[in-house]
Amino acid sequence: MKVFLVEDSVPLCERLVEMIEAEGDHCVVGQAATYDDAVKGIEATQPDVGIFDIRLQRGNGIDALAEAKRRLPGLVGIVMSNYATAQHVKASADAGAEYFLDKSADFERINEILSSISSEVDEKGKEHETGNR
Repeated sequence: MKVFLVEDSVPLCERLVEMIEAEGDHCVVGQAATYDDAVKGIEATQPDVGIFDIRLQRGNGIDALAEAKRRLPGLVGIVMSNYATAQHVKASADAGAEYFLDKSADFERINEILSSISSEVDEKGKEHETGNR
């Protein structure tokens, strides 16, 4: 499964890449630290999943998620932030996020969530192949 990271912290990006690619079934296909780079990168790489921080060097991840979903409707959006307020959770959901994670409490759940998404995608593919809907 292809994953795109939208995060402006280099150490956090490095840690995420390490965690995600250690699973073997997931591959980080791109990274961006700004709104513009995120939208362009997601459009160019066509990932299955995007992981978005809210605060970026320029712009914000919620707006980047909303635009990325407009351009790539099948993208699964995960917002991961230190700003886990009800307002941010709602804004993320409104932008199309399927998941919202608090960086300090939920960081280690990334691979669990990616595996769950991968299983759902596999099941949908099997249903499509056999004609079941």
